[in-house]
Amino acid sequence: MCTKEYNGWTNKQTWNLNLMYEGLFESMAEEQEYDDVDHMADSFEALVEELEFDNLKENTLAHHAVGEYLDQVNWVEIAEHYFPDHVSERDSEWLQIIADSSN
Repeated sequence: MCTKEYNGWTNKQTWNLNLMYEGLFESMAEEQEYDDVDHMADSFEALVEELEFDNLKENTLAHHAVGEYLDQVNWVEIAEHYFPDHVSERDSEWLQIIADSSN
């Protein structure tokens, strides 16, 4: 389980990237269908990589810096934020505990 370390997100990179692309992620979530959270996360990651790497020459400092930054992003956490009616595994476990305790 990940520890939330920055404004309720895994890390600063995840929080910041979500802020930068929030509108785009919301549009993608509304306009496209995704099989599951992992599929959505992969789509978000592919699009951001395409947008960020498009104008960068390979093997440059900027290319490597962007790559390192994006490697630290928790894409699944971002997708969970936008996936409709998503209940994470951790939330499901808590809901089960609560249901069991009320019986």
